[in-house]
Amino acid sequence: MKRTREMYRFGIGLWIGAGVYSIINMLMNLKGVAQSSILNYNYIITGVAVIGLILNIIMLKRSN
Repeated sequence: MKRTREMYRFGIGLWIGAGVYSIINMLMNLKGVAQSSILNYNYIITGVAVIGLILNIIMLKRSN
């Protein structure tokens, strides 16, 4: 498969998502939120990230 600019167009979502995740997690830690709430948040975000990964793979395969 030839590497083109199109191949990387879905990657920006990863970096934006990681930034938002990190900022929210940092704010929750700074506010002293209970650890169980932070873990629940982490589980939800991980689930959403996995769904997003699957959708990105499907979109990448369809674009080829």
